Amino acid sequence: MIRPIITEKKQLAIQSEAIYSWAKTKIIIEDLIDTAKHYQTKPIGCVGLAANQIGCLSRIIVVWHEGRWLPMINPVVDPIPGKLSNQHEGCLSRPTVRTKVKRHKKIRVTYMNQEEETYQKKYTGFIARVIQHEVDHLNGIYI
Repeated sequence: MIRPIITEKKQLAIQSEAIYSWAKTKIIIEDLIDTAKHYQTKPIGCVGLAANQIGCLSRIIVVWHEGRWLPMINPVVDPIPGKLSNQHEGCLSRPTVRTKVKRHKKIRVTYMNQEEETYQKKYTGFIARVIQHEVDHLNGIYI
């Protein structure tokens, strides 16, 4: 189901909770992907979405990676030492704002998929920036 995007700073400043009960996880992921697909076709675009942006305080994000929506449950980002990148970012929760943000160019992410399998993968460049942006949302950080 396509859900409305939360834009109120007070709501977005609340940290999301880790997933321990999987009862509603698949529904949240479906709603995240449906909503992201909807905004992907709009002028603002969409390459990532965090669950709190659709009103769910669960540690789930989806990112557009390699031609598909990749869900990450309980993602933990570990920066890989190296250069930082300072680039403009946009956000569906702040559609009229573009802000320069420093991010790590390379990261390692530990996360789970819908089948409760744990992954640890390295990401670089733009997708690393998107993942960091979405995890910031889960941590209550509002660009």
